Amino acid sequence: MAELVGLALALPPTIDLCLKYGRQLRALCANLRQADAQISERVIRLDNNWMLFTHKLDFLKRIQHLIEDDHREIWGQTLRILLSKLEIVTGIINRLVRPLPVFLEINHSLEVNARRGKYILVKKSLDKAIEELETWQQTTDQSWFLLMRIADSQVDLALQTPTNLDAIDDKPHSNTATAIPSTVAIRASRMQDSTYGSSSEAGLTFDAAELSKMFIQQVAFSQISIAQRLYGNGQVGVYILNQITCEPAAKYQLIKKDARDLARKLQHNDPHTFGLLACKGVAVPLSTPTKGRHDRTTAPPMLTMVFRQPVHTTGIPNSLRYVLSHTAPPQTLSLRFDYAKQLARSVSYVHTFGFVHKNIRPESILVFTSTKSGLPSQSLFLVGFENFRREDGSTQRLGDDTLERNLYRHSSRQGASPNEDYIMQHDIYSLGVCLLEIGFWKSFIRYHPQTGQALPTEILPVSPHPDIKQVNHFLHTRGREFLLHLARNELPQYMGTRYAEIVETCLTCLDPDNQDFGDEREFQDEDGIRVGVRYIEKVVLRLNQLCV
Repeated sequence: MAELVGLALALPPTIDLCLKYGRQLRALCANLRQADAQISERVIRLDNNWMLFTHKLDFLKRIQHLIEDDHREIWGQTLRILLSKLEIVTGIINRLVRPLPVFLEINHSLEVNARRGKYILVKKSLDKAIEELETWQQTTDQSWFLLMRIADSQVDLALQTPTNLDAIDDKPHSNTATAIPSTVAIRASRMQDSTYGSSSEAGLTFDAAELSKMFIQQVAFSQISIAQRLYGNGQVGVYILNQITCEPAAKYQLIKKDARDLARKLQHNDPHTFGLLACKGVAVPLSTPTKGRHDRTTAPPMLTMVFRQPVHTTGIPNSLRYVLSHTAPPQTLSLRFDYAKQLARSVSYVHTFGFVHKNIRPESILVFTSTKSGLPSQSLFLVGFENFRREDGSTQRLGDDTLERNLYRHSSRQGASPNEDYIMQHDIYSLGVCLLEIGFWKSFIRYHPQTGQALPTEILPVSPHPDIKQVNHFLHTRGREFLLHLARNELPQYMGTRYAEIVETCLTCLDPDNQDFGDEREFQDEDGIRVGVRYIEKVVLRLNQLCV
């Protein structure tokens, strides 16, 4: 497209071109509404998608002057991709809606056959248009929601301003906040005032004794439990329980406050977008630990985060650890790519909501079977919020020597007394180890069937029954280098060079000479957006570009 020359950072002209092609596409599709029921259904679906995109593009145009150059460049790239897709699809449908030649209209039988063949092409073209637009939306969701972290009142004003639909229809024009409720969920999670409703946490906590009314079973190879409760009306509620051990006990009130804050932020209704389950609340014990009363002989107090089972899923989920240990490798790479993309998305949204996770490993990832077309056959959700904290919260520098955790920690965060404060890059490193296991479809850890002790599998160059000190010494001194060796020399033959390079980027994100993440000073912006933008650019977008 010649019109795109020089628009790399000039977002408004690019947005205007997207809207222009979108209006053309909608106008063409309007001519197909009466074709048949299947085509009409597709047109309505395409119409609804485009209305959401119009809200997004109009909002982006309003606040584009607030976006930093790196984030702006990502938007420039993704908008140019959208433009190319719109131009291609518009051209295809434009050819399909042209009138039939006169000689066909004269011969009725030929006309019927020609229109039937034409409608088949129309359906395929509409399916392609819908798929292309929905893929683009999924690709840009992380960048879109990252805009909600901009601490400027102009963002709130733009969310509440009626969208300029530019004569798309005659209906009253809604605003972005109304059209895309999940936007409000993200924005509200970043705000301390009542712009988007009460900031009260009333109703987010309930008596932990309520859990005794549930039938609870442990998810294999995970710290997560599944709970079922039969209500008086005969309905069965299914919940996911995530226990949090409050250590040190002296920090109980602070940990409870952070847990309620996380529960408030996860009061969304779109788990498949975020890869994070919707939270019902936090179960707390009635008796509150008193400062100074806890000692080493007393069990530390517990909190339980209660999540809702995601819609459009069925059955009991498995942990990713179980899947990697007990299921055969998929015959194609599609499922591995799906797993990687979904997990990277979940990590992105943890930080968009303003937290660091600190416990990303296969035990903290649940795999559900999806029941709705349009979703991946298996949906991943990141749980395991045991050691999380707010990004701006203080870090306790508390750790442990367990193999199943240390393997996913950078060497600077291993052991009982980590050397460095926890930042987002530590989560990115943990993601890299998980992506490595997904790529090989092999678990690096196994659990002893009698004792439950975590042991290394054959892929790690240590004794299968090692002394814990031996394992920790290996992880601390040579663990990262060995994982890098796997990513550089063995992973490409399983997953291809580009996937392996993404894993390497994650595993080296804390290295001073890493050009993408190495200089921490580059990411010390007030809103915490820069590191998120770099993560989207170097990990999320590159994963989304992979296909079989």
